[in-house]
Amino acid sequence: MAENRMDPDNPDALYQRGSFETPEVPPDDLFEDDEYGNERQRRDPGAIRAEDTEPYIALQYVARLFKIAAMVVVVALTAEVIAGVALEGVGAIFPLFAEVIRGIVLAAILWGTGDLTILLIDVGHDVRAARVLLGRLSARAAQQANDRDSAV
Repeated sequence: MAENRMDPDNPDALYQRGSFETPEVPPDDLFEDDEYGNERQRRDPGAIRAEDTEPYIALQYVARLFKIAAMVVVVALTAEVIAGVALEGVGAIFPLFAEVIRGIVLAAILWGTGDLTILLIDVGHDVRAARVLLGRLSARAAQQANDRDSAV
């Protein structure tokens, strides 16, 4: 039972043969990454990581693609109406009316999809901001807990 005692002043020390000795730590850390050094231990837990601030490039392109497609549909509808009226005259207005309604609905759906994609980007930014704030709060709470423990 005496072998399991710990020194309250030095929690890393182990009881060995009547005295407390600090175990020897090997000079090379097995978990240290040679390329980046020991960055994980040096990094401030409340700091913002690069992946927390990188933009959603692909989603921005998708949103632009949907909005451009909606504009192309509107331009095509305009050209179709002009060509129909020029070739058939005023009698082509009523048959083109259904086509125009369908095209406007398609353009509205494409535009709305682009707006939803932008909304997804904003939601992603909010999630990342919440993750950063949660990291900062947990780092601050851990620091305050360490300060309280060291004061006692």
